[in-house]
Amino acid sequence: MASSEALTTVMAIFWLIGSSFFLMGTSIRLADDHDHRNEEDLVSAACNHTFYVDICISSIRSDPQSLTISDLRGLADVALNVTVVHGMETLDYIKHLNSNSPAASYRSGCLRDCAEVYADAVQSLQDTVHLLRIRDFEKVNTLVSTAMTDSDTCEDGFNEDKDVEGVSPLTQRNQYFSNLCSNFLAITKLLF
Repeated sequence: MASSEALTTVMAIFWLIGSSFFLMGTSIRLADDHDHRNEEDLVSAACNHTFYVDICISSIRSDPQSLTISDLRGLADVALNVTVVHGMETLDYIKHLNSNSPAASYRSGCLRDCAEVYADAVQSLQDTVHLLRIRDFEKVNTLVSTAMTDSDTCEDGFNEDKDVEGVSPLTQRNQYFSNLCSNFLAITKLLF
């Protein structure tokens, strides 16, 4: 009889230990899911304050740093990084297009102007990194608004000469850059 009770006790202990491991594994998975949902909720909640919600969500999620976002400040950093990267990629694209255009053409002149204004825009955004850290939101707003204007200036250059068909090869990139800047500004306003 004693061995039967001992066997029952041992089996009960093994069952409790096994159940504990199962429950711990489940709770760890639930905590991971909860953390992931919190990250998604932060991105969605912040992006819902922007004009371009879908662009905001997809652009932020495209950055690997978005996996570690825990607060609005981190979200603003990622939004700024995505915007800087797009500006740099656009500048490289402009240089590529210009290298394939006749030097004296109207298009080449527009592309040179665009390269200049995008270089300024990227520099303005890079200057914003420090200003964001020290919470100088007025200067952040000024520099990012200037970068948005730079992309508009690039686009407008292709439409200045009515005698020349100046279809901009940068319309989509310029618009996307402007949208990213707008989204970043909306997110930084949440930090005030």
